[in-house]
Amino acid sequence: MADGPTSGSLLISDRRAEQIVDSVERVLNAAGIPCVLWGHFLWATHGVPTYIPQLDLVVPDASLATASKAMTAGRFSPPLVACPDPTACLDGSHPDRKHPHTAFHMHIEGTTPTRAVPCVCLYLQSETLWFLPLFSPALASPRTCRLPPYLALACDRTALPPDEIGMGRGAFLSDQTVVLVPKAHILTEALMRIFARDSAKKVGAWAGAHFAYIITYVHDLGFLDVDLMPEPLANFYKEYKAGLTGYGDITLRLKRTLGVPLLEEHYR
Repeated sequence: MADGPTSGSLLISDRRAEQIVDSVERVLNAAGIPCVLWGHFLWATHGVPTYIPQLDLVVPDASLATASKAMTAGRFSPPLVACPDPTACLDGSHPDRKHPHTAFHMHIEGTTPTRAVPCVCLYLQSETLWFLPLFSPALASPRTCRLPPYLALACDRTALPPDEIGMGRGAFLSDQTVVLVPKAHILTEALMRIFARDSAKKVGAWAGAHFAYIITYVHDLGFLDVDLMPEPLANFYKEYKAGLTGYGDITLRLKRTLGVPLLEEHYR
């Protein structure tokens, strides 16, 4: 199934998916590990009407081993089961994989047996949100700590849209969730940076497509403050949205600005 916006959803209900990701984050938080929502479920909370093939969380690199052990030992409903072949599953070993690398994942037991079994995946901060400060241990208590201005609880209706027909699921229904999300301007910056870093790979095309979804679906919902992005990224965004610069030009300018080595093709 394509990665773009569709009328489909996760192979389990949105409400169930919300409960699963919340329960995983609670287990990780109990082990002292801060984590942040990522991937298609994050896009959906920001209003993108996307298919959700898996549930993703970002953890600090140094916490991966502890996080993996906590997930393996955790009691979840439905249960999470170990992947029988983690090197091959989810394109994890492919040199030109489509998504940022999954560092660890477990499958959700008891979901639709005739299609790919959904997963809960952990991603490294260095692969996804490396430009943010290292996640503080204080974020393992997300409901009591003082959140940095670039993060919000997934139920925060001042930072996330409501559920609307034809759009993504929006803010979580439960006001007691512990799930943290990057705000819209951080999600946008992350996609621009991943696109610049990996533009010659499939993962770069993935980031570029989702950046386009931000412009198409998220921008007009009123929760994206482009001026909170650093310059010149904010200006690049505005020019691209206004049609003042093209896909190839913004690729080149992003690479030069972010110090990403240019390929020979960029000089032709």
